[in-house]
This record gives sequence, C-alpha cells and structure tokens, in this order.
Amino acid sequence: RRTRVTVGIMTSAKLLSAVEPVIRYHRNRFRGGAIAPGSPRYELGLQLKQDAVHRLVDIWATGEASAALGFAAARTFDQLDPLEIQRNEIFAARGITGGTAMFKAMRPVQKEALDHLRTGSTSQPSPLVQFALLDSVANVLCPATKLWNTGHGASMMREAVSLMGGYGVTEDCPGFLGQKWMDCQLEATYEGPEVVQRRQLSVTMTDELFLAQYRQWIREMRLIANDRPGTGACALATAMELWLWSLQHLLKATDADGAKLYQTARQGVTFPLADALCWLLSARCQILDLLQLETEGPSNPTVAEGLPGLLAFLTDLCHVQSARSAGEVGRVCAELVFGYNRHPAWDTEG
Repeated sequence: RRTRVTVGIMTSAKLLSAVEPVIRYHRNRFRGGAIAPGSPRYELGLQLKQDAVHRLVDIWATGEASAALGFAAARTFDQLDPLEIQRNEIFAARGITGGTAMFKAMRPVQKEALDHLRTGSTSQPSPLVQFALLDSVANVLCPATKLWNTGHGASMMREAVSLMGGYGVTEDCPGFLGQKWMDCQLEATYEGPEVVQRRQLSVTMTDELFLAQYRQWIREMRLIANDRPGTGACALATAMELWLWSLQHLLKATDADGAKLYQTARQGVTFPLADALCWLLSARCQILDLLQLETEGPSNPTVAEGLPGLLAFLTDLCHVQSARSAGEVGRVCAELVFGYNRHPAWDTEG
C-alpha cells in the first residue's frame, strides 16, 4: 500500500511540470506574425482569452491538490511505520501472532481510540491507540491518492495536451506532454486500477474510527475558514458535511424496490461516493499545505523573498479547487440520494 502513494505523486509531478510549457506556448503563440511587439496580443498570446487561462488554472490547482494529497499520505506512512513496529513487538510479547489474532486484538484498541476522540482528551494516547488512529487514516489516504491523482490526473493531463493544440500530440511538444499523458494512463492502471482503489475505499471510508476523525476535520476547516476565508475552506467544510450526511443516509436507505443501497454489490452507489471523498481529501490537504507554507516559509530562503505574492496565488488555487470539489461532491451526492427514488406516476392517488 505504500508503493501506491509513490505512483500517485508521479502523476502530480507530470501535471505540475506541464504548467510552464503551456504558459510559454500561449505567450509565444502569435509572435512572428504581423503583431506589434509590446501589444497585449504579442506579449500574452492565447492568455488573453479566458478559456485558456481558466483551463490552465484548473490543471495547476489539480497538480497542487494531488501533490498535497500524495505527500500527506506519505507522511502518514512515515509516522505509521515505527508505530507498526511497536504494535508488533507488544503483540509478540503477549503471544499474539498472525493476521487474524492481531485483528481481533485490535478491536478493543479501536474502541479505546474512539473514546479518546470523543472525550477530546489532550493526553498522549498509548502506541496502540496512536497506531489505530493513524492506520484508519492511512487506509483511506492510500487508495484515495492512487485513485484521484492518477485517474483525475490523467484527465487533466489531457487538458494540458489539448492546450498545446496539435503540437501537444507530437514528439516535439515542449515538456513532452504527449508522452507524459500516455504515462499517466499507465500510472492509473498499475499498482491496482481505479476499480481496486474504489473497492478498498468503499470499505475503509465507512470505518467509524476514520469518520470520527473526519468530523474533526470538518471543524478544523470551519476554524480555518474563519481566519482565512479566501482559501475556500468554508465551502469545503459544507461539502464535507454533505458527503457525511449522504453516506449516513445511503447506509440506511433503500431503492424504490426496497433493496439496500450501500452494499458491496451496489458499486453504482459505493464507487461514486468514494470518488467524491477523494475530491474533499485533496482540497483539504492543499489548504493545510498552504497554512504550513505560511508558517514556515519566512525561514526558508528559497521562498521567503516572494512569499506574500506566492501565498496570495496559492490561496486563489485553493479557492478554485475547493469550489470545484464542492461542486463535484454536490453533483454526486444529489444523484445518489435522489436518483434511486421511484418517480410518482400520474395515476397515483395524491
């Protein structure tokens, strides 16, 4: 599960590497023609047009969000590794070995972890509780990174290719965007294609320990929105609440024929909901990375000089991605909540 995260970050790198070639291509598009140097058309080229700029912003925001999600997953596993070693040592001392025995032994630990979250305890939890908390998050972040970064990333890489015109599919395309697009298709397939990641997410995202932490993330976004409304954290928090409500509704709801909606065989329900969660996770990680940059950037000579402008630009990208994520989640949840209801017939009483 650790190697899947790396594949997701590879696609993010390709998306971000496409930004500069697209900008250069657009700005040079009309040079050499009967266009006066110094004119807006000469200096900006295709970037005079909204469509080109908006599509490029979508590509850039997706690259930033997917990179944030991928590195968040990687850091989670970095924290999880020593805890996993400690867990194995503790269980070995108790004579607990083998997957099934460990699984059973973790059940009371998970209840303890839930109590720790519900009481809001500030004390340091035991290594086993720390492991349970992190493992429940890792089990979601890992397939989410592989699914969203490579799946949606490949679609956005196609946008980057199309922004280069016919040049984009040639071997001479600056930045080798055509070849990178083909690589993205492969990255979406190996280490488990999208269906495998959606299948895992449909199980792990319903884990009560993950959902308890997810509720804390909603409150976290509300607090961020109060201090930094420009990030789009408010819209994101509302979309997170909508997703959670929809999940809880679908876990209990039935279709027009009385069949349960959220179940293993009902992948028309579980898979879109997994996709929607990925949008939320990536946008959240992007906002958290922005706040980290704001805190630590002044001490880093690489970014300190132009930090205010950089923060303003990245804040705008967060806002764009949060709005897009909220829209995607709203669409998916509306389709699932209302799409399985029977339409009333005209001859029905009332």
